[in-house]
Amino acid sequence: MYSTSESYYDGNGHMRRPGEKFDDYAGFSRKPGEAFTDSKGFSRRPGESFYDGKGFSRRPGDSFYDGKGFSRRP
Repeated sequence: MYSTSESYYDGNGHMRRPGEKFDDYAGFSRKPGEAFTDSKGFSRRPGESFYDGKGFSRRPGDSFYDGKGFSRRP
């Protein structure tokens, strides 16, 4: 859902830098390390698998698609 190594687009399509608060896919502001809502509406805790911006299931540490569909490193 968020990257600690590069800038990315959050769940509302806003550009974020690593370590910044981000908006999850439900529109709530979150800090990295907090629970968040993934792209399919599931609540996820850090360390759990999640659905990325294109709806693919990802494990922590996997590359993922951000809120605008760009491939990002975790």
